[in-house]
Amino acid sequence: MNNTNRALNRAVVIVIGLLTLLVGAALIAIATAPGVRDGYRTAAPRIHGGITGWFRTTPLFGTGTSWGWILVVAALVLIVVLLLAFIFRQGHGHYDVLLREDTTSSGSTVIGAGVAEQAIQHDLDDRAEILASHISTYDVRGTTVLKISVTCRRGESPRQLAQQVEHTLAALDTLLGRQIPALIQISGGFRSSLVRRTRVSRTR
Repeated sequence: MNNTNRALNRAVVIVIGLLTLLVGAALIAIATAPGVRDGYRTAAPRIHGGITGWFRTTPLFGTGTSWGWILVVAALVLIVVLLLAFIFRQGHGHYDVLLREDTTSSGSTVIGAGVAEQAIQHDLDDRAEILASHISTYDVRGTTVLKISVTCRRGESPRQLAQQVEHTLAALDTLLGRQIPALIQISGGFRSSLVRRTRVSRTR
């Protein structure tokens, strides 16, 4: 539940994973396989000489420096910028405002996400059938959504637990005067493994 495209996430992970796997496999092969090691020793000087020769044939004006190095540095800087942008986008779905309404022409009413999170957490902490719980708020395409993650004790019914969480959310809706979209995630215990782990409880 964040603003980063899921396909982009998976593509980046796959590409980085494959590159890491290939580099690791190549290093292991060079270190352990005599045939590969001999081939590397034979080809490495030729490859190095070809790259060096290319840089020498592409001088930058009369500076004696190849413009190819500038291209390499620019590519590295671009990769770093893209990686930083990708990293900083992670988790940006988390939100600290639950409701914001323009109640008057001179002001607005803002309800922090912590109000709902603490209220729900307080209610869930009093339930013996719950082993652990976590509540967070996200901004999903401009819509504020609550996420309630609950770990139930072994032997407890996840369906009944989801209904109890629904009742807590209904009480919050009554208090706020509107329905807040929510995602309930139930995990833990043998019986909970027999049902869907993640379920969308309500939509606006």
